[in-house]
Amino acid sequence: MPDSSKPTVFLVGNARKPETESAFAELEPWLAERCNLAGALRSEDLTQLSDIEGLDFIVVLGGDGSILHTGHALGRNQVPILGVNLGKLGYLADFDVDEFKTMFERVSTKPLPISERMMVDVRIVEPNGESWSSVALNDCVVRVGDPYRTLTLSVGLDGHPFSTLHGDGVILATPSGSTAHNMSCGGPLVEPSADAIILTPRCPHSFTHRPIVLSGESRLEIGMVTEGQAAAAVLDGQHIRPLVGGAKIEVKRSAMRFKLVRNPIRRPWETLVTKLKWGLDIR
Repeated sequence: MPDSSKPTVFLVGNARKPETESAFAELEPWLAERCNLAGALRSEDLTQLSDIEGLDFIVVLGGDGSILHTGHALGRNQVPILGVNLGKLGYLADFDVDEFKTMFERVSTKPLPISERMMVDVRIVEPNGESWSSVALNDCVVRVGDPYRTLTLSVGLDGHPFSTLHGDGVILATPSGSTAHNMSCGGPLVEPSADAIILTPRCPHSFTHRPIVLSGESRLEIGMVTEGQAAAAVLDGQHIRPLVGGAKIEVKRSAMRFKLVRNPIRRPWETLVTKLKWGLDIR
């Protein structure tokens, strides 16, 4: 019988990372002694997570990509995720292995130190009326494909025409995703707990198109105007859906919230300052 005094935890790792095996070998038995370990997965196929009930949180070994993959696998059954960083940056993976072991008792006691993040619902409607839907934590990127000519995209906002973009596509990011693809394309950094959608053109062919921060209540519709030009919608850098002329991408705030277990000793924006040297005086 599970010990009701201990948290119920599931362990997930990125099977593609060689360092995952050693981390699993160290932490799986370590966790089994300190919590009700409901299971462990090294596989890239995490679909079974959406059916597991009664978890207090999920420990993810890897980097931010592993956390995004786990969040997608949870679908509409979101459970708090505690990320142990085995990668380089770690905006979402907030603990290293030593911090995780040192602070496990502190962070696993209810109430958990949770940061709730906005997610977006993405719906793609094909010209024939067929549709596909998913959620994204970081972003939905509409990007040009082979033969890599300029895309023309219509942008609708709250049911009204808003603009027409010419360029390599557009990024629709959440505040959590503001430090991902959005940042690399010159978009603004937004406080992760904010309620907003960031629209950042990708290589626009106009000086008048600049990134814009919209209300989280905004409803955006991106239309594929260009005929015969390959393109794709990419969710969180992992889920790719081809787009054809006449297709529409609808993006709005999701009713679900992504739940991230925070490291209480890390300051907000610490990764940005210490690893990316934001604001460093180079004079």
